[in-house]
Amino acid sequence: MDKGIIMWGLFLAVFAAGMLISRRIKNSIIQNGIETYAVVSRIVDDGTQSDIDMNVYVTFTAEDGKEIEAILSNPRRDLKEGQQVRIKYHPKYRNNARLV
Repeated sequence: MDKGIIMWGLFLAVFAAGMLISRRIKNSIIQNGIETYAVVSRIVDDGTQSDIDMNVYVTFTAEDGKEIEAILSNPRRDLKEGQQVRIKYHPKYRNNARLV
């Protein structure tokens, strides 16, 4: 069998697994997440001039008192560093949060 076909199949399998895990985390946060306030701690542009790829991070205090920095999985373009937002996070996946 051609190595290119095998590599392509492996890539697709890894990509599909990543999408399933991401969806599971999202659903867990939506269904069983804890709501709290957070502050936008940083906004990172990982894109190029022609391709904007913004990652927005928030800092919040979890139920156990630990300060956590998490990436927002559903950021809005109008967010600014230092802005307070309402989020939802899952205790098991605290490094991922969603805007409420």
